Amino acid sequence: MTIIAIATAPASCAVHHGGTNADLMITASELTPQPVEPGRDLVLSVTIDNCGKGVAEYVSLTIMPDSLIILKNENDRIIRPGKIPGYGARVETYLLYIDPIAVSGNYEIELGVRWTYDEQHCEQNITVPVLVRGVPQLVISDIAIVPEIIKPQDTFDMSFSVSNKGTGTANAVRVTAALNDLQFVPVGADTKIIKKLDPDASEQLSYRITVKDRAEISSYAIPIKMDYSDEKGTNITSQSHVGINVLGDADLCIASVKTSPQNHVIGDIVTLTFKIENSGHGDAESVKVTIDIPFEGTKTAFLGKIDADDDAPCIFTFRATESGDISYHAVIMYKDDLGVHTMTEELSLYVNPGDNGILIPVIAAVILIGAVALYICRKK
Repeated sequence: MTIIAIATAPASCAVHHGGTNADLMITASELTPQPVEPGRDLVLSVTIDNCGKGVAEYVSLTIMPDSLIILKNENDRIIRPGKIPGYGARVETYLLYIDPIAVSGNYEIELGVRWTYDEQHCEQNITVPVLVRGVPQLVISDIAIVPEIIKPQDTFDMSFSVSNKGTGTANAVRVTAALNDLQFVPVGADTKIIKKLDPDASEQLSYRITVKDRAEISSYAIPIKMDYSDEKGTNITSQSHVGINVLGDADLCIASVKTSPQNHVIGDIVTLTFKIENSGHGDAESVKVTIDIPFEGTKTAFLGKIDADDDAPCIFTFRATESGDISYHAVIMYKDDLGVHTMTEELSLYVNPGDNGILIPVIAAVILIGAVALYICRKK
């Protein structure tokens, strides 16, 4: 592998390459792998050549890598070969480690050699560039669902942050809310595009979604699929999930009211039968119905549970002690996934007046017949 090392300073003593002096030159003969990923080892081989005839004495080689390039053996920080004879060479190999938090970019390793020749102190420094190429890793966080309570046929907003917790740049990011096999329908686009996401960068995304009418009352995990490419152009796919609870809302009403007997009068034992219907999406539990009709009798019915799209009868029995239109209220209490509910309906019951009511027309008819008979007799 060809390595371009940059000389950062010339030798600090007067030397003549190839002459009788000691003239040391540093070259980086190996740097592998390149590029290197964070969290991986890096091997650097350095050759010190003495290009002169003279003996270089008190030779020391110092390595100073960037802070995110870690020297695995601290004893190699300063190496002291001692002497390098004329036209001789010395090879040193370093084992380094790229910090896992290092992001993609260019880093440097500084190398410096110092020696003495003829009581002169000399040095040479070079810079070895290191290319670190990280790996992107996308995650979602800060998930928000508005509104928090979701029922069938509701529309809600799902938002979250897409963050790059990796060490490389993610390119051409496609974030899809995969709703195909679920009880949800996207309102608008189900895929969002992020052109580029650098390490530690994030982007806020939002999706508008409608719950299907016949969605099962349950918990759902919406897959969030992320497709992107790294800096080498390699395609990467990852997936997260957003949890959604679809709650059941019961909707109770009095579908019908029947009385027995139908032509009830004062003094009769009357039976009222209500059909309580649940036209909501969820089950109604702990259902109780009470009426406040002003008669003595059974005026509370406990129905327990009424499933969605189902109904149940409740029966009240009492003795009618008044006639006419009797107004009363029916109160239905129940609970569903959304909480406890109470609803009131205003009703009326007509009670016939009974025997007294029949007697009056009979008397009137008798009087009328008598008057007619008297009139006929007088005519004769």
